[in-house]
Formats: sequence, structure tokens, C-alpha cells
Amino acid sequence: MSLLYDPRDTLWSHITAGPQQNTKRMITEFDMQVTMIPQENRFEYQSPADLIGRIRTTIDSGSAEEYFLYFHGVTHDNLPEIDGEFFASQLNCTLRFTTENCLRGLICRILPGWKHKMLTLNLGLEIKDRIRDMPGHSGYSIRTFYGTRFDLTDIRSKEGDQALGPATRGAKNVWPSVVIQVGYSEALDFLRLDAEWWFHHSNGAIRFVVLIQLMTGPLAIRIECWAMAPPGHLTAERTPIQFPRCLQEFEINADGWVKSASHELCIPYSAIFDEPNKNSRDVVFTNEELSSFALRMFRQMK
Repeated sequence: MSLLYDPRDTLWSHITAGPQQNTKRMITEFDMQVTMIPQENRFEYQSPADLIGRIRTTIDSGSAEEYFLYFHGVTHDNLPEIDGEFFASQLNCTLRFTTENCLRGLICRILPGWKHKMLTLNLGLEIKDRIRDMPGHSGYSIRTFYGTRFDLTDIRSKEGDQALGPATRGAKNVWPSVVIQVGYSEALDFLRLDAEWWFHHSNGAIRFVVLIQLMTGPLAIRIECWAMAPPGHLTAERTPIQFPRCLQEFEINADGWVKSASHELCIPYSAIFDEPNKNSRDVVFTNEELSSFALRMFRQMK
């Protein structure tokens, strides 16, 4: 059964906020992403087997490197059985789920190839290596989250590609501080909305998001570094309101040439760790190092 649900019907739907009190629900990043998914890729949820079957059919079409599907009628409570069906199916792909319970909706991001996973893992290792070499730190100073699902119980959930956070935050039910999201040529707008999602819903725990857009014809990489920052124009407020913003961007072509207004990619120490350290230093990749990293990835992808 093909689609049946148009999210525009509920983008500004009224919800009950209290006795005899109605308010309009604000449009979220999830809403905006749903409207970007083609109508033929939106479905009414039937069962875990049906959902996985539609994913299999989509992959078998072989027409893209990345797909987005939307399923109406899914809540956070359905995810365990969907996960179980996926593992039983032995599909050779990476899935990333985002749910919004008030919409009873799930966005499924499908990455059939291995290039995305290789790029994600290698950048995460590069960042972790630089943290390990900082004075007073080791490999145990940082935790790595790969494909972890982060939940706002009964509200929404999201899975990232890779994330890092200070080990001092503990081991259970914690948010990372840095998130890495990787997508293909057509996914940049989705990635930017992902960045906004992480900042808006992690209650300040996530302080830095690295977006990587991989182009394959010809090979090229675009990197955007996002953080919460005041708007670009001056403001009279003593403490300006902060918004998710892209603060650094780099484009690296197949020859390793880096186009950027910055001379280096910098992840501030204070964005990674919660506590100051007198020996602290930022994680920095010079443009030359970014070029070397990209060329190494390109060689492995050919």
C-alpha cells in the first residue's frame, strides 16, 4: 500500500496543552525533513516485516547511494521489533532512524554502501587520536558512540552516524558532546536539519556537529562545522540568543585541493569536554591535513 499520509496536514495542527487550552505545534526539523521526501517514498506503517520489505525493495532498485523513506503510524515503542526484524533480515546496509511520537512518524535513512561507514569511522578515529595525545588525556578520556539511538522518552529519538563525548559523563543514558553526520550528494539539506535537531533536543549536551557530504562523480568532500552561536549581525542584547550555525566550511576536490575561508578545522576543547583543563588544547586539522585525509579516503574508495 503506497502512501496515504501527507505531513502537511499536521504541520500546524492543534494539540491540547491543558484543560480548555489549545496551542499550535511548531514546525520541527523532523517535519521539514518529511516534506523533502518524495511522495512515492512515504508509506503507512503495517508491520516490521512490511517496513523491512520496503527497505529491501528500495535498495534493490539500485538507483542511488542514499535513500530516505517515511513511515506514518510508527512510534518509539515499535522500534525494538523493527530492530529485531532488521537484524533477522541480514540486509547489507546501514539504517538510521528518527522518530517523532506526536506525529507517529519514522524517517528511515538507508545507506547501502560501505564508503559512508569508512569515512565516518576514520574521521572519528582521527579526532580520538588527537584527544589521546593531549597532555593529561588518553584514549580512555573519550567515549565513542557509533549508530547509537538517543531518546527523549515518549517524545522523539534519533540515531547518529558517529559521536564522541567525555568519559566523565558516565556510561548510560548520556549524550555525546560532538556528533559526526555523513551523507551523499543529495543529502546536505537533510544533514543541516540533523545538526539543528542535535542542538535543539540535547539540552546543551551536544556542542559541535561535523557534517560531511560525500560526492562520488567525481570524488569530492564537503565539510561543515556547526555550533550554537549568535546571529551574524550585531545585537544590542548583553547575552545574544544563539542559533545553530555553520561556522567553518571546507570543500576538498579529487586532487586534494582545499577551498575554505579558514586555514584549519578547529573543534574547541570546551566543545568536547565539560571541565576546563590548564593543559587543554583544541582539536585542529590544518588544511594540509584535511587534504591528506581526503586523498587517503579517495584512494580507498576507488
